[in-house]
Amino acid sequence: MKKLSLLLVVLLVLNLFAGCSNQPAENPAPQEAEDETPQPAEEPAEVTPVNVTIAGLKGPTSIGMIKMIDEKALESKKYKVEYIQEAAPDALTGKIINGDIQISSVPINLAPVLYNKTQGKIRMLAVNTIGNLYIVGTEDIDSVSQLEGKTLGMSAKGSTPDYAMNYILKQAGLEGKVELDYALDHASLAQTVIAEDTTVALLPQPFVTQTTLKNPNVKILIDLNEAWDEATGGKSELYTGCIIANKEFAENNPDFVREFLDQYEESVNWVLENQKDASALVAKHGIMPDAALVEKAIPYCGITFRKAQDVKPGLTDFYQILFDSNPASLGGSMPDDEFYYAE
Repeated sequence: MKKLSLLLVVLLVLNLFAGCSNQPAENPAPQEAEDETPQPAEEPAEVTPVNVTIAGLKGPTSIGMIKMIDEKALESKKYKVEYIQEAAPDALTGKIINGDIQISSVPINLAPVLYNKTQGKIRMLAVNTIGNLYIVGTEDIDSVSQLEGKTLGMSAKGSTPDYAMNYILKQAGLEGKVELDYALDHASLAQTVIAEDTTVALLPQPFVTQTTLKNPNVKILIDLNEAWDEATGGKSELYTGCIIANKEFAENNPDFVREFLDQYEESVNWVLENQKDASALVAKHGIMPDAALVEKAIPYCGITFRKAQDVKPGLTDFYQILFDSNPASLGGSMPDDEFYYAE
């Protein structure tokens, strides 16, 4: 009987252990979910736009880019662009040297002068005017030889018209035999011609057309392009204007310069194909006051577009003629290959 009781106790204990082992295991406490709230993205730093001043002269060079001026072309978040126009190159020279003007139209001879003055910190981008100079007045002459003993009104001393005229007179044997009377700028000289205070003067278009329209007594006396061709023996075109850029700006902003050149060429083509509309914009922006006058003058303004590298051989011939005649016309030395901008 004792043995049976003991056996029952053992069985009971075994059942208890078996019951405990069949209890489901406790699930581990779930980990607290990490904070998945999206953090706001950092705002990009505000880009400070590059200031770009594009300058022209009140004449054919600004007429050629009038579409860009009117549209404020190339303005963007990256570039703050300002277009300015001056009556005379002297108003631009100091600003170009100081780097305050990044791109500018200047007389063709002023480009190498600035290149030499800045120790190579200027690049020529393109030629934008060729052959737009004429001698006008109320005198009865039709050749350079007939200028002997006369006073010839001039403007912008030290500019392309000045050096070209002096070269032509020298080749004709008239050096020192024609008195050159310099006015402050083209506009001032044109007014004296209209008033007949100056009876013979060298002027560029559109001022030539202005004088002949305002005073019917004023006539075109000599086409300086023909006189230049004769004086050089047909070796050179009479280049008159070009586009230059600050070297550092051009190197740091090649895409901007490339787009500028593309849009300048488009503007020139648009002006030549839409002369009436272009003339209205020229008057609107105060480059010339009379749209009708500008429309008549555009075909004779020599407005063109040729990239510097494309016209380099012709420019070299032109510069060599000026340099041989007067080294000061180029600032004392011929421009080297670095002068011509290459994309």
